[in-house]
Amino acid sequence: MAGKGSASGLRALIATGMLDSSVRMGFLTFLPFLLQSKGAGTAGIGLALSLLFVGGAFGKLSCGYLGARIGMMRTVWITESATALLILLSVWLPLTAMMAMLPLLGLALNGTSSVLYGAVPELAETGKREQAFARFYTATIGGGALAPVLFGRLGDVAGVPNALMALAALLLLTLPLSYRVQKSLDG
Repeated sequence: MAGKGSASGLRALIATGMLDSSVRMGFLTFLPFLLQSKGAGTAGIGLALSLLFVGGAFGKLSCGYLGARIGMMRTVWITESATALLILLSVWLPLTAMMAMLPLLGLALNGTSSVLYGAVPELAETGKREQAFARFYTATIGGGALAPVLFGRLGDVAGVPNALMALAALLLLTLPLSYRVQKSLDG
């Protein structure tokens, strides 16, 4: 059943999901270019994507479990903070060190969405769960679809490293939003 502040909580959850999806798709857009700038060839880029996706699969599993144990907000704060930090490290680390940390980045990058999806039914108004999921999925998919275009332009103007740093900074906006979601879940 929904709480009193569920409408604002749902809006905050949708914004969190949209930002999370935007950063994920923006990072995936820039990763091959970043790897190439560090000297990776086609095989290295393929390996890097595989490492990232393997970590992401474990992220879906482990973050859902973590969210059930320590709560949505704490999990989102851990995963989004880790993602932002690891994106910054991917810019600054040499290729070999970056490759080694990609599974961990994948875990954090993909894990958050599992926790966010789980909060949708708790914030939906009675009898409007399907509508809440429709709004959530539309916004997150839309954010993910627009990110490569918008951040691609930023990358063209400011360079890939600066665009990646902007993605990391944008991701930190999810922290106060997740606090708002948690207040709605608690209230």
